[in-house]
Amino acid sequence: MARNSFLIIYTSSRGGLEDSAGPSFVPHFPLLIFNLFVRYNLADLHTHSFCSDGLRTPAQAAEEAHQAGVQALSLTDHDTVEGIGELMLAGRRLGLDIVPGAELSAHVRDREVHILAYCLDWQDPQLLEHLGLLRRRRHDRGMAIVEKLNHLGISLTLEDVLNQANGGMVGRPHIAAAMVRRGVVSSKEEAFDRFLGDRCPAVVPKPYTSAMDVIGLIHQVQGVAVLAHPGIMPEAVIAQLVEYGLDGVEVYHPSHQPLQIEYYVKLAENYHLLQSGGSDSHGEAEGPRIGDCGIGCEAIEALRQRSASYA
Repeated sequence: MARNSFLIIYTSSRGGLEDSAGPSFVPHFPLLIFNLFVRYNLADLHTHSFCSDGLRTPAQAAEEAHQAGVQALSLTDHDTVEGIGELMLAGRRLGLDIVPGAELSAHVRDREVHILAYCLDWQDPQLLEHLGLLRRRRHDRGMAIVEKLNHLGISLTLEDVLNQANGGMVGRPHIAAAMVRRGVVSSKEEAFDRFLGDRCPAVVPKPYTSAMDVIGLIHQVQGVAVLAHPGIMPEAVIAQLVEYGLDGVEVYHPSHQPLQIEYYVKLAENYHLLQSGGSDSHGEAEGPRIGDCGIGCEAIEALRQRSASYA
């Protein structure tokens, strides 16, 4: 049974969506609020675990989804598929429909973008080789950031960071958590504001990875490439991604306001893109929870049909 929660039901002006039954999501301000106590037709296709920068195991993610009444779930950890096997076992036990996924880093010129890969053959050797390279790059980048922090007079070691990563992919959130634990800052937000943000003194840019190559790899392993949380992104960048073979766009995301959602629904129609949605939940107490944002389960069938076309 789903938790007693407040959800906002938002439907496009067309009265329906081509590839979904309509979204359920929680934006930052209310439109129409309903107190629901139902098991609804929701797929959360954007979540994270300890395997990247989340605060839960994949099995715990499945438990949270089950408790929230979510019908289908995708674990989209950053640049890794490590947690998919565990999630599939837990999902089978709980009766969840599991969509294999990952969130891959890429670049369009000098802009970093994140590409959600769905329905991919997550055990393909070529994919695992690429992810192994990204893991090594993330480790090296983490080490370089720690060195910059040391030069700024901050006492922090790579071991501190690796302890926070818990064996998963190293990212800036783990460095921020290590800084909080050391007492250097009072919160992760302060760590990013003062040291780790994109224009801050300790930042080290990610190595360039071509979005065209990433989308090509996703298709080679029968995956579907969906642009994650585009937010305020120039249409020219999206058009370039479409030229590279982009399959879809994440329309429904907690950071998207209603007007942005309307915009991306129309953009998806104009470019013949599939639509996706998810909570982007990392398991933090103050952040979105699994099931707070998503899309109708019918969207999964469209993703699977597209995946089959790449077989």
